[in-house]
Amino acid sequence: MKSEYRSPNPLSEVGFFVHAALYVIKRAYISATEGFNNFFSVNDELRGRYYRQRGVEHTRRGRYGLAVSLLEQTLEALPQDEETLFHLGFCHLKLDRPLEAIKVLERALVLGYGGVRVRSILGMAFLQTHEYDKAVQALEPALVEDPHNFHLNYRMAQALDHLKVYDRALVCFRNAAAVRPDDPKVYRFMGVTLEQMGRHEESVVQFRKAASLEEGFRSE
Repeated sequence: MKSEYRSPNPLSEVGFFVHAALYVIKRAYISATEGFNNFFSVNDELRGRYYRQRGVEHTRRGRYGLAVSLLEQTLEALPQDEETLFHLGFCHLKLDRPLEAIKVLERALVLGYGGVRVRSILGMAFLQTHEYDKAVQALEPALVEDPHNFHLNYRMAQALDHLKVYDRALVCFRNAAAVRPDDPKVYRFMGVTLEQMGRHEESVVQFRKAASLEEGFRSE
Protein backbone atom coordinates (compact mmCIF):
# COMPACT_ATOMS: atom_id res chain seq x y z
CA MET A 1 0.00 0.00 0.00
CA LYS A 2 1.39 3.30 -1.04
CA SER A 3 1.79 6.03 1.51
CA GLU A 4 -0.51 8.99 1.12
CA TYR A 5 2.43 11.33 1.82
CA ARG A 6 3.87 12.82 -1.36
CA SER A 7 7.04 14.82 -1.73
CA PRO A 8 6.43 18.42 -2.83
CA ASN A 9 6.67 19.10 -6.51
CA PRO A 10 10.20 20.42 -7.12
CA LEU A 11 8.86 23.03 -9.49
CA SER A 12 6.46 24.23 -6.81
CA GLU A 13 9.30 24.58 -4.32
CA VAL A 14 11.31 26.62 -6.81
CA GLY A 15 8.30 28.85 -7.45
CA PHE A 16 7.83 29.41 -3.73
CA PHE A 17 11.45 30.34 -3.17
CA VAL A 18 11.42 32.67 -6.18
CA HIS A 19 8.28 34.34 -4.84
CA ALA A 20 9.81 34.64 -1.38
CA ALA A 21 13.02 36.06 -2.81
CA LEU A 22 11.12 38.61 -4.87
CA TYR A 23 9.16 39.66 -1.79
CA VAL A 24 12.35 40.14 0.20
CA ILE A 25 13.91 42.15 -2.65
CA LYS A 26 10.77 44.29 -2.91
CA ARG A 27 10.78 45.05 0.82
CA ALA A 28 14.48 45.85 0.72
CA TYR A 29 13.92 48.17 -2.25
CA ILE A 30 11.08 49.99 -0.48
CA SER A 31 13.18 50.35 2.67
CA ALA A 32 16.16 51.58 0.67
CA THR A 33 13.99 54.04 -1.28
CA GLU A 34 12.50 55.44 1.92
CA GLY A 35 15.98 55.80 3.36
CA PHE A 36 17.18 57.45 0.18
CA ASN A 37 14.29 59.92 0.19
CA ASN A 38 14.70 60.64 3.89
CA PHE A 39 18.41 61.24 3.41
CA PHE A 40 17.90 63.70 0.60
CA SER A 41 15.05 65.40 2.46
CA VAL A 42 17.42 66.07 5.34
CA ASN A 43 20.12 66.99 2.88
CA ASP A 44 17.88 69.64 1.29
CA GLU A 45 17.36 71.22 4.70
CA LEU A 46 21.07 71.17 5.45
CA ARG A 47 21.76 72.66 2.05
CA GLY A 48 19.21 75.40 2.75
CA ARG A 49 20.84 76.25 6.06
CA TYR A 50 24.24 76.41 4.40
CA TYR A 51 22.95 78.76 1.68
CA ARG A 52 21.28 80.91 4.34
CA GLN A 53 24.50 81.22 6.31
CA ARG A 54 26.47 82.18 3.23
CA GLY A 55 23.73 84.56 2.05
CA VAL A 56 23.64 86.37 5.38
CA GLU A 57 27.44 86.67 5.35
CA HIS A 58 27.37 88.24 1.89
CA THR A 59 24.59 90.60 3.01
CA ARG A 60 26.64 91.83 5.96
CA ARG A 61 29.60 92.44 3.65
CA GLY A 62 27.51 94.42 1.20
CA ARG A 63 27.62 91.78 -1.53
CA TYR A 64 23.90 92.02 -2.15
CA GLY A 65 23.81 90.45 -5.61
CA LEU A 66 25.60 87.31 -4.43
CA ALA A 67 23.44 87.23 -1.32
CA VAL A 68 20.20 87.32 -3.31
CA SER A 69 21.23 84.33 -5.40
CA LEU A 70 22.00 82.24 -2.30
CA LEU A 71 18.97 83.38 -0.31
CA GLU A 72 16.59 82.59 -3.15
CA GLN A 73 17.99 79.05 -3.21
CA THR A 74 17.51 78.91 0.55
CA LEU A 75 13.81 79.67 0.18
CA GLU A 76 13.38 76.63 -2.05
CA ALA A 77 14.43 74.41 0.86
CA LEU A 78 13.19 76.64 3.73
CA PRO A 79 10.19 78.54 2.30
CA GLN A 80 9.03 79.88 5.68
CA ASP A 81 12.38 80.87 7.14
CA GLU A 82 12.20 84.31 8.79
CA GLU A 83 15.92 85.05 8.62
CA THR A 84 16.01 84.32 4.90
CA LEU A 85 12.95 86.42 4.11
CA PHE A 86 14.28 89.41 6.04
CA HIS A 87 17.75 89.39 4.49
CA LEU A 88 16.39 88.77 1.00
CA GLY A 89 14.02 91.73 1.34
CA PHE A 90 16.86 93.89 2.66
CA CYS A 91 19.11 92.93 -0.27
CA HIS A 92 16.43 93.71 -2.83
CA LEU A 93 16.01 97.14 -1.26
CA LYS A 94 19.76 97.77 -1.35
CA LEU A 95 19.77 96.79 -5.02
CA ASP A 96 17.03 99.37 -5.69
CA ARG A 97 14.32 96.76 -6.19
CA PRO A 98 11.65 98.00 -3.76
CA LEU A 99 8.82 96.05 -5.39
CA GLU A 100 10.71 92.78 -4.94
CA ALA A 101 11.54 93.77 -1.37
CA ILE A 102 7.87 94.49 -0.61
CA LYS A 103 6.81 91.14 -2.05
CA VAL A 104 9.26 89.22 0.17
CA LEU A 105 8.66 91.25 3.33
CA GLU A 106 4.87 91.07 3.02
CA ARG A 107 5.27 87.32 2.73
CA ALA A 108 7.11 87.46 6.06
CA LEU A 109 4.22 89.40 7.61
CA VAL A 110 1.69 86.83 6.38
CA LEU A 111 3.77 84.11 8.06
CA GLY A 112 3.61 86.05 11.34
CA TYR A 113 7.07 87.60 11.24
CA GLY A 114 5.99 91.17 11.94
CA GLY A 115 8.87 92.26 14.13
CA VAL A 116 10.58 95.63 14.24
CA ARG A 117 13.27 94.93 11.66
CA VAL A 118 10.89 93.48 9.05
CA ARG A 119 8.48 96.41 9.42
CA SER A 120 11.28 98.97 9.40
CA ILE A 121 12.64 97.73 6.06
CA LEU A 122 9.13 97.32 4.66
CA GLY A 123 8.36 100.91 5.63
CA MET A 124 11.48 102.07 3.79
CA ALA A 125 10.44 100.11 0.71
CA PHE A 126 7.00 101.78 0.71
CA LEU A 127 8.69 105.18 1.01
CA GLN A 128 10.68 104.38 -2.12
CA THR A 129 7.52 103.43 -4.03
CA HIS A 130 5.76 106.57 -2.70
CA GLU A 131 3.08 104.47 -0.94
CA TYR A 132 3.06 106.61 2.17
CA ASP A 133 -0.17 105.28 3.68
CA LYS A 134 1.23 101.76 3.50
CA ALA A 135 4.50 102.95 5.02
CA VAL A 136 2.62 104.32 8.02
CA GLN A 137 0.63 101.09 8.39
CA ALA A 138 3.83 99.04 8.29
CA LEU A 139 5.72 101.23 10.76
CA GLU A 140 3.06 101.97 13.39
CA PRO A 141 3.06 98.55 15.12
CA ALA A 142 6.85 98.56 15.19
CA LEU A 143 6.93 102.02 16.81
CA VAL A 144 4.59 100.80 19.53
CA GLU A 145 7.04 97.98 20.20
CA ASP A 146 10.16 100.15 19.98
CA PRO A 147 9.24 103.84 20.36
CA HIS A 148 12.84 105.06 20.66
CA ASN A 149 14.09 103.44 17.47
CA PHE A 150 15.78 106.06 15.30
CA HIS A 151 15.00 104.48 11.93
CA LEU A 152 11.35 103.88 12.77
CA ASN A 153 10.82 107.46 13.91
CA TYR A 154 12.72 108.94 10.97
CA ARG A 155 10.88 106.87 8.36
CA MET A 156 7.51 107.46 9.99
CA ALA A 157 8.21 111.21 10.03
CA GLN A 158 8.99 111.17 6.31
CA ALA A 159 5.82 109.24 5.49
CA LEU A 160 3.65 111.54 7.61
CA ASP A 161 5.26 114.63 6.09
CA HIS A 162 4.34 113.43 2.59
CA LEU A 163 0.80 112.79 3.82
CA LYS A 164 0.76 116.36 5.20
CA VAL A 165 0.23 115.12 8.75
CA TYR A 166 2.76 117.66 9.89
CA ASP A 167 2.13 117.68 13.65
CA ARG A 168 2.77 113.94 13.96
CA ALA A 169 5.69 114.14 11.55
CA LEU A 170 7.29 116.81 13.72
CA VAL A 171 6.93 114.64 16.84
CA CYS A 172 8.64 111.72 15.08
CA PHE A 173 11.46 113.94 13.78
CA ARG A 174 12.06 115.20 17.31
CA ASN A 175 12.06 111.65 18.65
CA ALA A 176 14.65 110.72 16.02
CA ALA A 177 16.77 113.77 16.91
CA ALA A 178 16.67 112.77 20.56
CA VAL A 179 18.21 109.42 19.67
CA ARG A 180 20.78 110.86 17.23
CA PRO A 181 21.33 114.52 18.12
CA ASP A 182 24.30 114.84 15.74
CA ASP A 183 22.56 113.65 12.58
CA PRO A 184 22.13 116.68 10.27
CA LYS A 185 19.53 115.13 7.95
CA VAL A 186 16.99 114.96 10.77
CA TYR A 187 17.18 118.72 11.37
CA ARG A 188 17.13 119.48 7.66
CA PHE A 189 13.92 117.51 7.11
CA MET A 190 12.46 118.91 10.31
CA GLY A 191 13.08 122.36 8.88
CA VAL A 192 11.17 121.42 5.73
CA THR A 193 8.21 120.23 7.81
CA LEU A 194 8.19 123.41 9.89
CA GLU A 195 8.35 125.52 6.75
CA GLN A 196 5.32 123.72 5.34
CA MET A 197 3.52 124.41 8.61
CA GLY A 198 4.19 128.14 8.17
CA ARG A 199 6.66 128.24 11.05
CA HIS A 200 9.41 129.96 9.13
CA GLU A 201 11.58 131.18 11.99
CA GLU A 202 11.66 127.75 13.62
CA SER A 203 12.50 126.13 10.30
CA VAL A 204 15.47 128.48 9.84
CA VAL A 205 16.83 127.38 13.23
CA GLN A 206 16.70 123.74 12.12
CA PHE A 207 18.33 124.45 8.75
CA ARG A 208 21.15 126.31 10.49
CA LYS A 209 21.66 123.46 12.92
CA ALA A 210 21.83 120.97 10.03
CA ALA A 211 24.33 123.18 8.19
CA SER A 212 26.48 123.54 11.32
CA LEU A 213 26.59 119.78 11.86
CA GLU A 214 27.42 119.15 8.20
CA GLU A 215 30.24 121.72 8.36
CA GLY A 216 31.58 120.01 11.46
CA PHE A 217 31.63 116.65 9.68
CA ARG A 218 33.47 118.14 6.71
CA SER A 219 36.16 119.75 8.87
CA GLU A 220 36.94 116.56 10.82
